[in-house]
Amino acid sequence: MSRIVAVSCSVSVLWMAACSGDDSSSGPEPTGGCPAEATTACLARQMACEPAGETTRCRACASGMRPSADGACVAIAGTPWRHAFADFTTMPGEEVFGQCQSWTLGNEEELLVATVELEQDALSHHSNWTFVAEDRFPGPDGVWPCAERGYDQVQGFLSGGVLYAQSTQATHEVQQFPAGAVLRIPPRSTIIGDVHLLNVGTEPVTGNVELTLYAVAPEQAGTRLGPLHLVLDGLQIPPRSHTRNFAQCDLANGRPARSFSLYYLLPHTHSLATRFFVQVVGGERDGEYLMDLDGYDGESHGRLYDPPVDLSGITGLRFGCEWDNPRTESIRYGLGDQEMCELLAFVDSIAVEGHVPSVEEIEADGETRVLTGECESIVVPWEG
Repeated sequence: MSRIVAVSCSVSVLWMAACSGDDSSSGPEPTGGCPAEATTACLARQMACEPAGETTRCRACASGMRPSADGACVAIAGTPWRHAFADFTTMPGEEVFGQCQSWTLGNEEELLVATVELEQDALSHHSNWTFVAEDRFPGPDGVWPCAERGYDQVQGFLSGGVLYAQSTQATHEVQQFPAGAVLRIPPRSTIIGDVHLLNVGTEPVTGNVELTLYAVAPEQAGTRLGPLHLVLDGLQIPPRSHTRNFAQCDLANGRPARSFSLYYLLPHTHSLATRFFVQVVGGERDGEYLMDLDGYDGESHGRLYDPPVDLSGITGLRFGCEWDNPRTESIRYGLGDQEMCELLAFVDSIAVEGHVPSVEEIEADGETRVLTGECESIVVPWEG
């Protein structure tokens, strides 16, 4: 999720869900009926929960469906705009990046998007998606080198807006907003996504990505959301260590405390991560963990906040990650076997881009080495 513009709730949720087991096979759709704790654990991985004898199990919802708050699978509301992108084949050990894929919508009127659904079997490690005017990065749809048209995700955001970011390795993910909250996609727009495929297996794999936008009518849209993105792009993980990198990002910038609410959050790390967290700074919620996730499992972890979390009065956010590094060399921010620690959220009233270009080691927390740095953040008003 490197370089997209982007926060979360007071309940700590485990990535490694507490259900007795998973069953993603075909069969009757889950209908809920689980205890609250089991339901919460499944929802943390965008799965429904169903009783299984004396215990429970998490089940993936089918295409066009999402888990509801009570743990059942329900149909995604809205008018679908669906597109299947080109097939890719990745060879064993191959990593593909630097390519983009585009979809010109041909929409004569603005689309008010309440939900984005991604399905993929192409070993997509991660992907970021923006919307831009259809003539901004001219050329035919399909797959093309990003640099050839001067595209990167910052340019995509500045030229239009942020649409969606995929959880690491997720094969089916739904970015859902509470009722009335939408992303506004102007008329005659194009969707652009980067290609980042990673095959760690022993056989070639061929597959593709399908993206579906679910649009609602103007009378169903009240709040236009903006992105909030924070990234520790200067992270350092020393060899043979348990390490925490964190930073505190100022959202007030010397002005009165901000008033905004959180609607959706996506965390992003790689396989060595043991923790991801976000805390409130300032206001009545000062010190509260908005999200505190343990482990890494390659599941969908984009999270809906319904009702939205009121963050009025806060002055900033503290975020970070922890890793176990068994290697003999340091790890830094990057692709492949390197690591990342960042988040994309959708909020109202503002848009934020924050970067931490470097970190320095401070006093250890027990056996955990701790590094922190200054966050350089830009905050602008947002009306969608």
